[in-house]
Amino acid sequence: MKLQTLMPAVATLALLGGCGEAPPAPAPTVEVPVAEADADRVDWSRCRIPDVGVPVPGRLFVVDGGPPPPDAEPGRESIRRVDVRVPGPVALLLTAPDATAWHVRVSPETQLRAIFASGVDSQRITGQGLGRSRLTQSGAFGEPCGRYWLEGGAGPALAELTQEVFGRPHDAIYRMRIGSVIIGGTDPGLDQPVGHGD
Repeated sequence: MKLQTLMPAVATLALLGGCGEAPPAPAPTVEVPVAEADADRVDWSRCRIPDVGVPVPGRLFVVDGGPPPPDAEPGRESIRRVDVRVPGPVALLLTAPDATAWHVRVSPETQLRAIFASGVDSQRITGQGLGRSRLTQSGAFGEPCGRYWLEGGAGPALAELTQEVFGRPHDAIYRMRIGSVIIGGTDPGLDQPVGHGD
């Protein structure tokens, strides 16, 4: 008896259900694009100079290697010379777009605390009495800080790099002239910084 009473109700519901709109289709899966800021995020732990505490004491100088010399052969290193004649503790950030051998010479009064060389192509640091507190990074080798940090001028990227690697802002930026730069000294004809830290 109960089954006979239930059957017409079920049939009526089935008919009414068929008259309505079809159930909505499942929403398509949408991939959320990765924000550009996330894509450019740097793993700073791989960019820090081993055995160097931050903030690095003394003065921090940035050397802009600039474009390759006009007579540079593709695939060969450019030799860039950096003379440091500043007494007391000093740290260097060297950056260039092309493969570079940075030849660094320091005065007896200079206490070199750290050197960081970075570029699009391979970077090398050479010189006497430079200590072991140094790091090179190259974009060609997939290293996270391997880039030319002054492309487009000194900006937020350079400020972030100096803060993360050296624990402080830079004091001055020197631009290469004819493959060499002199930091410090008393001769007014020597290189002068082209920019200061913020």
